Amino acid sequence: MKRLLPLVLAAAAFMAAAASGAARPARRQTELTAAEKSLVEGSRAAVIATGITAEYFDRHFRVERVVDRAGDRRVVWRFSVGGYEATVSDSIGFYTEGGRRFDTHSVAGTLNTTSDLTRAIPRARAERIMRRCIGAYTSPRVEYRAHGPGGAAALLLTAEALVVPRGGAAREARGRRERQEREGRGRRAPEGPGRQADSIEEGDEGGGAAVLLGAVDLSTGRCTVGRGQAGPPAAPRPRDRRVP
Repeated sequence: MKRLLPLVLAAAAFMAAAASGAARPARRQTELTAAEKSLVEGSRAAVIATGITAEYFDRHFRVERVVDRAGDRRVVWRFSVGGYEATVSDSIGFYTEGGRRFDTHSVAGTLNTTSDLTRAIPRARAERIMRRCIGAYTSPRVEYRAHGPGGAAALLLTAEALVVPRGGAAREARGRRERQEREGRGRRAPEGPGRQADSIEEGDEGGGAAVLLGAVDLSTGRCTVGRGQAGPPAAPRPRDRRVP
């Protein structure tokens, strides 16, 4: 037993050290190459140019992945706010003018215009709104992208309906959602300062739709319902550099 005691203590010390190291998330951007650092700096500037402040960006965005290959240059950011996390991918191309090379950033179109988002409704409330919009749903995910008539970036909870109503059933489901919304407004107390009532909007319901889609704005509680077609599964991406 005495011989085993040092081994047990050493194992315990090793496990404690490993746990302590895992609890400290390290941003090892010092391990990036000069070219990768340049991509990160340019992408940061492109996101800030959409409207958010540099201080807000540095508090809420961190590098998730960097890819620097011929034909595939990307920076993937992780955006965190209000208990939610979403990834924002910036694909970087270029053009030449006057013998000089200038980078282009897809994030300029993905986000369009941004502002410092500070308010987000609780996840449980967002899920209730989604069920009112499209019923039972699957594949929920949080996205940060341009959305709505103004095209401003919004933090969204998106999902697909498990059952897609068609024809008369679709009209009946829409009417039911509208009645629930009217009844809900009647039961709710008046909204206080800074609060906004949940609302449901109908999006594009073009022909040939196979999927009913819902998108809940996590700042306002507004839900937009639309239709789309299911596509083939995305091909797996090649391995790239991940920044802890």
